[in-house]
Amino acid sequence: MAEMFTHRSRPMTLATPRRHDLDALRVAAFLLLILYHLGMFYVPWGWHVKSDHLVPQLEPWMGAINPWRLTLLFVISGAATRFMAVRMPAPVLAAQRTQRLLIPLAFGILVVVAPQSWAEVVEKNGYAGSFLDFWPRYLGFDQSFGIILPTYNHLWFVAYLWLYTMLAIATRPLWERLDWLAARILKGPGLLLVPPALFGLYLATAGRTWGETHVVWADAYGHLQYGSAFLLGLLLARMDAAWGLFQRLRTGLALTAVVLLATGLALKDVETGGGPGAIGFAFLREGYAWTTICALFGYARRYIRSGSPILSTLTEAVFPFYIIHQTTIVVAGHLLKRLELSLTVEAVTILALTIGSCWATYAIARAVPMLRLPLGLKPLPRPSANQPAAVG
Repeated sequence: MAEMFTHRSRPMTLATPRRHDLDALRVAAFLLLILYHLGMFYVPWGWHVKSDHLVPQLEPWMGAINPWRLTLLFVISGAATRFMAVRMPAPVLAAQRTQRLLIPLAFGILVVVAPQSWAEVVEKNGYAGSFLDFWPRYLGFDQSFGIILPTYNHLWFVAYLWLYTMLAIATRPLWERLDWLAARILKGPGLLLVPPALFGLYLATAGRTWGETHVVWADAYGHLQYGSAFLLGLLLARMDAAWGLFQRLRTGLALTAVVLLATGLALKDVETGGGPGAIGFAFLREGYAWTTICALFGYARRYIRSGSPILSTLTEAVFPFYIIHQTTIVVAGHLLKRLELSLTVEAVTILALTIGSCWATYAIARAVPMLRLPLGLKPLPRPSANQPAAVG
């Protein structure tokens, strides 16, 4: 058993193969996010717009994925950044990531997210104007509606990812030293125990005091949680033995996650009760989250060894999907309410419209070169100087 908790960190080679397992997990996490945001239209929790058909029974299911879904994405993003850093110098990486993240963010704020804010002020403030009436006020920083305008809503993830990427690149001379430290702290049991202890400490202190705001300049807890997750991914990218450990322990990790989840559901009232019980629950929650993430890494590493045309397409398409999906859910949900549809018909219709808008956005981005970057795709490669010009 001791051998299972012994590993050494060694550098990846320059010929690091494509991590199809992480590609698949990233795609799955973003597709899960689409369903999660559809669920936000129906659970009693506060959101931009709400259905007339609230479904409290969804809360435990959404609560079960809440602790790990975003942390998983930031860990994967940190690892992806490390892999990219192997292939390009720091200035090139900074320019490339700025282009790929800030252009879609700016376009999203100015165009994509605006209809969400319109639907929200219609429902919450009784605003009677059309979207075309509202849009100039949105772009003009009109704060009379009681919400921040303009805003990024679900695109906060992109803003945080850019910030962490720039900080990582700025501290690149420290990476080797951090690798040395991580190889000792995240060794054996430390790999499974240190991250949830750290995340639990964040939740028990900053999380209980300030909560999570998604406001980039005022989100101490969010930056502690997600910044640490990004850094963790940056370090794990070069720890080959860690991924092997995840793979070997995947079944035990999955069973442990189920036990921790069941315990958390049974003790749910403790979380809101305050005192030592709430602090203990914070560590239980983060233990469940990290164990789940480790199990997912293990299963993906074991069963996803190669790519496929479907995975390649989804890997490219998932960012355009992410950019458009919440606007479709919010606007479609808002407009369909007036039809007084049944819960099932309404939910299926919104889901169908969301899937259609995702694929349509991806198709438009591929077909219109000037929209590739704003909608989340890489720009087309520039023709080589030796390449003959196209004819006809």
